[in-house]
Amino acid sequence: MRMPRRGALGLLLAGMAARPARAAWPDRPLRLVVAYAAGGTGDLVGRLVGEALATRLGQPVVVENQGGAGGSIAARAINRAAPDGYVMMLAGNAIFAIQPHLAQVGYDPVAGFTPIANISESQRLLAVRNGLPVADLAQFIAYAKAHPGKLNYGSAGIGSTLHVMTEMLCREAGFTAEHVPFRGSAPGVQAMLSGDIDFMIDTGVIQHVVQGRLRGLAAVGETRLPQLPGLPTLAEGGYPGVRTSGWQALMGPPGMDPAVVATLAGHVRAALEEPAFRAKLARVGVVPSFRDPAQLATDLQEDHRQFGAIIRATGLRTE
Repeated sequence: MRMPRRGALGLLLAGMAARPARAAWPDRPLRLVVAYAAGGTGDLVGRLVGEALATRLGQPVVVENQGGAGGSIAARAINRAAPDGYVMMLAGNAIFAIQPHLAQVGYDPVAGFTPIANISESQRLLAVRNGLPVADLAQFIAYAKAHPGKLNYGSAGIGSTLHVMTEMLCREAGFTAEHVPFRGSAPGVQAMLSGDIDFMIDTGVIQHVVQGRLRGLAAVGETRLPQLPGLPTLAEGGYPGVRTSGWQALMGPPGMDPAVVATLAGHVRAALEEPAFRAKLARVGVVPSFRDPAQLATDLQEDHRQFGAIIRATGLRTE
């Protein structure tokens, strides 16, 4: 016998009412993939952010290190993950702005992710060995131009952010220098301390400049370094075209719910407004720098464009 329309509708509504309501996000632990090995600056920033988000979201945030291939391994995993808001990545700009220009990374560096929030900028400084006869940035540039190709500089490796940044400075200032790549920043800093390297852009040089073992010339970032407030930034010194320091940001899989993204970004903003959290970031060597999803997306595109142009112009290769 055919059921009356009113009776069928009643059963349908009753069935819907019997179903459990969809749980509000988040209703289970989240996963934060850090694109670097444990113990480094990126890892420390990721763990601090994970703790802050866990407190605000009321759910654990499990930090997982997936280092290797310049961050591309972690980026591929996030690029292919479900955009449900339960997995995200802490990553630096080199993953999106540099690596895709040097190798087949397996993801679209711009369209393949959902920008969530920028967290920090690395503190970096242009420094020279004490024996170099220059006292400030202007004298250094003049000396480098007067001795084309005679100066050398160190970096954390071919294709690293610091390698590309230094090449950008050389091009904008109009001089050439020999690149000496190392397996990480620390060996390069030690080489400069021993006089084997003439100059370097890095975080690790800051403490040695403060101690007088190296000479600082300019902060590489949006603001002056709090440890060395008397030193200008590269932009103040006349070189605004050099991309600033490397940023660290939260990125998610493509297609995330904008409401979830806005919630995460809001929690990051709130954390960065707390003096205690900002102090924790400062202790690991980064400067708090919030940018919302739209601003972060713009910066990502600009970094990808500008770093790509310098890589093509200089012919940089990973080998």
